Amino acid sequence: MIIFVIDMKNLFLAILSGLLLSFSWPEIGVFPILFFAFVPLLILEDELQNSNENKKGRKVFWLSFLAFFIFNAITTYWVYHATPFGAIAAFLVNAALMATAFYLFHKVKTASKNRLGYVSFIVLWISMEYLNLNWELSWPWLILGNGFSNVPDIVQWYELTGFLGGSFWVLLMNILIFKLVQTKHVKAIVLSCLLLILPLLFSFCLIPNTTNEEQLEVLIVQPNVDPYTDKFNVGYEKQLDEFIALAKTKLTEETQLLVGPETALLEEIWENKFEATYSVRKFRELQKQFPKLNIIVGASTYKMFGHGEQKTTTARQIRNENIFYDAYNSAIFIPDSSVVKAYHKTKLVPGVEKMPYPNVLDKLAELVVDLGGISGSLGNENTIQNFLINNQNIRPLICYESIYGEMNYKDSDLIAIITNDGWWKNSVGYKQHFSYASLRAIEQRKTIVRSANTGISGVIDAKGKILQKTKWDEEICITTKVNLNSQTTFYSQFGNYIGRISVFISILLLIITFVKSKLQK
Repeated sequence: MIIFVIDMKNLFLAILSGLLLSFSWPEIGVFPILFFAFVPLLILEDELQNSNENKKGRKVFWLSFLAFFIFNAITTYWVYHATPFGAIAAFLVNAALMATAFYLFHKVKTASKNRLGYVSFIVLWISMEYLNLNWELSWPWLILGNGFSNVPDIVQWYELTGFLGGSFWVLLMNILIFKLVQTKHVKAIVLSCLLLILPLLFSFCLIPNTTNEEQLEVLIVQPNVDPYTDKFNVGYEKQLDEFIALAKTKLTEETQLLVGPETALLEEIWENKFEATYSVRKFRELQKQFPKLNIIVGASTYKMFGHGEQKTTTARQIRNENIFYDAYNSAIFIPDSSVVKAYHKTKLVPGVEKMPYPNVLDKLAELVVDLGGISGSLGNENTIQNFLINNQNIRPLICYESIYGEMNYKDSDLIAIITNDGWWKNSVGYKQHFSYASLRAIEQRKTIVRSANTGISGVIDAKGKILQKTKWDEEICITTKVNLNSQTTFYSQFGNYIGRISVFISILLLIITFVKSKLQK
């Protein structure tokens, strides 16, 4: 009976942490809950460690897995609209990663007799988040630092730390509040208050360095094509004509940049024949009417490999012919006075745009849901990073890439995000995705212009403040004059250094733990 009561208590604590984490997340709950959402799990782990129960580590893993599965399922349920299999896989894999980090914290804490335990909780968790930014199954949507995306005013210091700095803040606050609950010492109260207040004060006092600003007149187009009913059932000529007609309602002779969404062009575009395609010819006609106009728009592009040319690992073969090509999710750039260029999406969505670990998972390829007109693994070989307009560098990002803080933003003056959030239907998904862009603006101190097929298109300034935004399911254009900024932040220079430092410390702690466990046997 006693064991049953203890297990029920631990089960309650695990579920409570899962719910607290869920209802701290942008567009679902309120951010202050993040500062104590882990406390029930920390209480659970501490009580298990100090108990006489068997298989403590196993219980810590599975109870924390339950908490993190709840967290993933509630906050990212909307993935199910696009790919049910992918959603379940994301919930399970991400929860398992989080539970593994928590389990390793328990092992280090036990082996060190609590001396290194809570340090390990911070560095192991951040190491897990860093791994989730860089491995083949990357899904960093729930990095803790993203939890402040709706309150950019309090994380202006992300220009120094990036969003992993936010994760550090959250974890440290949870530890201090846990200690406060556990001990009720005045010292814990004071430290908790200081850690909460000082980053806020620093954020409000931090003034972005945005000197030498120039302006660019931009038109953002949201065509509002339903990806489930219209996108692949209406001819690409008709869709393009409607797109241009919509743009012309707001274009002026002073407009310098038109931004359209991801995969807006459905024509089969071969990169060696850009100028011959229907879409490019129509845009060239538009540029004759508006001579200053440059265009960034999403497309599915293809590259043919010549005889004897080195093929990529993602190259596809034309059936029954010795001809190979690559397919890309691209942002194409049609400048006012030079040749068309393409940027290929580098951060591809696992299971949708690429098959991770193909030697192992290729058999699951038939379960992949096509979210952009191309199935299978896309190419991501890049020849260009920025688009040049009047000697100003425009950094394109395609959809999923905008949740990554470290994306080679150097030498850029403006960030242009193109996306198609219509796959997620009218859910919190597209709202979260838009809000994350505010953090990218702060990290890089760049204005962001964002074009979504539908979802939210808009403009965000270098402080992460939303200047303009559209509604869901709205066919509309936005005109704006945006500030350009060539300055480089500390974070843009050094990237996710907090993650790299955490990985180094984590490896040392795990080695020490392993050696101690061997010596104690």
